[in-house]
Parts: sequence; C-alpha cells; structure tokens
Amino acid sequence: MKVLAIMGGPRKGYGTIITEKIEAELISLQDLEFEYLYLKDVNLESCIGCHNCFFKGEDKCPFSNDARDEILNKIFQADGLIFTAPAYALHIPALMKNFFDRLSYIFHRPCFFGKIAIGMCNYGIAGAKKVTNYFNEVSDSWGINYIDSLKINTQPKPGIEKKISKKIKKTSKKFIKALNTQKPKKPSLADVIGFKVRKLLHNIAHDETNADVQYWSEQGWLDDDTKYYYEVRLGIVKRLIAGLINMMVKPQFKKIFADDPKLKYDQYQKLQSIKFGV
Repeated sequence: MKVLAIMGGPRKGYGTIITEKIEAELISLQDLEFEYLYLKDVNLESCIGCHNCFFKGEDKCPFSNDARDEILNKIFQADGLIFTAPAYALHIPALMKNFFDRLSYIFHRPCFFGKIAIGMCNYGIAGAKKVTNYFNEVSDSWGINYIDSLKINTQPKPGIEKKISKKIKKTSKKFIKALNTQKPKKPSLADVIGFKVRKLLHNIAHDETNADVQYWSEQGWLDDDTKYYYEVRLGIVKRLIAGLINMMVKPQFKKIFADDPKLKYDQYQKLQSIKFGV
C-alpha cells in the first residue's frame, strides 16, 4: 500500500510535524510506503480559468508542460491520500487552492474511484472546519472515499501533545481499516443528484467534441441503464428525488441548448454568452 501526503503550506511548519506523526502512527499499524508531495517545491503554474481543460481536454491546458501531470501520476499510484494544509485567512493557502484549480477538470470527469483520503488542518484560532470540509467536498467530487478529518489546534496549551496524539491514533485506525477493506463510498443524495443532472446535461448538450461528453461516453455513464458512476445499490428515495429534480431541470437545459451545443460552449469560453446593452 502507498500513501501520498499532499502538503499545501508554503513552508515546513506544524503541518509537517503533525503529518510526520501521522506517518509514524500509520506505519506502526501496517507496513506502508509513504511519500510527501510539497506543493511549494513543484513548478505548478497558476490557473488562468481559460476553460480549455473543461471543453477541449486537459492536454490543451496552456501550462501542460509544468508539474501537473507528474503530480497527477503520483495520485494515481497512491492507494491513500492525506490532504494537509494550515488555515490561512479562514481557508486553504493559495498553493493548495491553485493545486485544486489546476486539476479542476476532474470535478467534471472524476477518475479516482477506489482511493481513500483523510484531511488534516493545523490552525491557531479558526478556519479548520472550512478547510477540512473543503477537502471532503473535493474528494467526493473526484471519486475519492473521504474517511475522516483532523483539525489540529497548535496553540501552546497544557497537555496539547496528548490530545493531538489521541486524535491521530483514532483517525489512523480508520484510515488503515478503509485502505484494507476498499469498500466503495455509499453515495449520498447529493451524489446521486449530481450524477443524474450531469448525465442529463451531457445527453441534451451532446457535443461530441466536448471533453466531458467524450469522457462520460467512454465510461458508459451516458447509457440509459447506468444509474451511477459504479455499481452500487441506490435506495428508492434517492432515486425518486433525483429523478424529480431531473424532470425539473430538463426543460431549462433544453432551452439553453436549443441551438448548437458546441456554439454555446464556444460563446461561453470566448466571454460572449453574456451581452449587456449599451
């Protein structure tokens, strides 16, 4: 088993100290290969929001020759992930936000099913909940089974080391158990709705040159009998609610894409989809 710790802070601070403690605890439970990826040490250009990765494919990114693909390969090779970042101004640092931005096409084309993740945020006053909630949301969208969050307050209080160690032990046991069982994530209602709405959108706005449509077609997700990204039992309540929401948004999608879908996407990318009168 291999675990990749993605370090989102701009320096080796408490995040490194705590992650090393997590590493030691995990290895005491099971023999693992552990790797650190410090975003501060890699050449990852800033996303400019050009939408090329969404519409044309990730290979059309203007910065595709930087470290993005190397980082992506490391994630593919890992069985488990640890997202680590300090809370800066109540959220993740710019380095980590840019990392998620540069891989944002995966929100449209999830590809990490079967991987396990936990999130760790070290903080002084506030922001850890927002940070770890965001790690959870990203993981869900990318197909990763998010197991637990560690919110570590690093203020120098009496007995703080003991409290931190107790949290790490508890989360590490959950992480190892999930790695060994490899159970697929049970989809939430929001997950089922998200899948069905995206499937509806791509079937209505079926532009075969669109990277999202191509990927969904290749995965078989646009087929009539495909209920979710992978084989899993969906409760009748989730299916009914998701079906009702699909019925509600279907007329809107048909209205938006009544003309050529490719033209609509091109207009959006060229900033021509909103026109204010003079």
